[in-house]
Amino acid sequence: MEIRRQNDIIAFRAPGESPVAFHARNLEVADISEELWNALQSPDDSELQSVLSNWESEENPDVTTHKLTREIRSLTINVTQICNLKCTYCAAGGDGTYGAAQTKISVEKTLPQLKYFLEKLPDAGTFRIGFIGGEPLLYPEGIRAIANYVKLMTAGKNLRPQFAIVTNGTLLSEANVELLKDIRCNVSVSIDGAAEQNDISRPMKNGTGSTALVLAGLKKLFAAKADLGSITLHGVFTADNMNLVKAYEFYRQFPADTYEFTYSVSELNQEASEAFTRQLNLVADLAYAEGGEAALRKINFFNRVFSALDSQRRTENFCGAGKSLLVVDARNNLFSCPWDVGNTNEKVGHGSHVYEEALEKYAQPLIQQNNCNSCWARFLCGGGCMFVHKEATGSKNKKNAQFCERQRTLMSTAILYFKKCRQTDIQKDSDYGKH
Repeated sequence: MEIRRQNDIIAFRAPGESPVAFHARNLEVADISEELWNALQSPDDSELQSVLSNWESEENPDVTTHKLTREIRSLTINVTQICNLKCTYCAAGGDGTYGAAQTKISVEKTLPQLKYFLEKLPDAGTFRIGFIGGEPLLYPEGIRAIANYVKLMTAGKNLRPQFAIVTNGTLLSEANVELLKDIRCNVSVSIDGAAEQNDISRPMKNGTGSTALVLAGLKKLFAAKADLGSITLHGVFTADNMNLVKAYEFYRQFPADTYEFTYSVSELNQEASEAFTRQLNLVADLAYAEGGEAALRKINFFNRVFSALDSQRRTENFCGAGKSLLVVDARNNLFSCPWDVGNTNEKVGHGSHVYEEALEKYAQPLIQQNNCNSCWARFLCGGGCMFVHKEATGSKNKKNAQFCERQRTLMSTAILYFKKCRQTDIQKDSDYGKH
């Protein structure tokens, strides 16, 4: 793909296709003529340069910005810090413990925490609870107690609770699926593909494969799909497993709502990073060829970009860490990010005591903290994952160049597909018009 740029106007051209332009601030996508495409490379034609400059300087009144304030509307809770798997790429201490095993969280200590955060919110909007581990379904009683308390506290209010869980899928028993149904949970199941790969990257603690258990659990889960929230199949990819196409072909046998492809947070291999990008582009090609926009948008990354472009809503923060989101570990310590658990230097509170001074460093929009203002993808990306940056550079606010490269390349693909799906027929030429 060839890319040309003039300030906040970026144009992309895939082999054999007409050029498409993107306005980075206004989140507008448009066809452009061959003349404008050439003008982006050569400044000789003053009339065409004027067209580009006029568009670039415009401010679209319909564009909004998703701003995050210090209002905690999401809590991610480590209900356990133990796991029954030993994934080869585990970033949670290598065994799900974050370096400090804890069999289960104290419900007695957690409920007052929930009460504290719930009482600070206005009676409107959504309050999200995410259950993680280790493996959270090792402690289903804790999940039920926490969910029931949140439902009780929000009963009769306009504050709507929403529950989610990330599970390895090996403990999706009938009883646990009933629990997830009872709280209408959004469920993300981690599986890296078929058994030939998943049993290598995600073995049980005793070294045996986990895939057979996951497949049995998925059968129960999908049978209950009508009574659940969304179901996501989530794979993590490293230099040792970079066949996203094969994983996608495996995922498609299941009626999941979303497929999530994640590059391992601790993988710093340039060759693997480039391979991941190529593979996800191939997955996008395959999805679009077989099912058009609907199939493409089942892939989480592309759905997020399409949603931003459709709504013309800028993103200033990659996630809500330290702003709208806090994490409760299994000892009731508070952190800004799930990956910070176990790092005492990143602790931002305990119980109902929030260290406001520790959260000050998260107050500014992430694109400002990370100095992203010159990046054309800033309002689609939101500054990137702070933990991924820290793993590569030692600082949450010093960008990981590999991450940025993956984001920009894949967002270019998403923009081209967005244009193709919308079939915009207005050309940006010397008469000037836009979509």
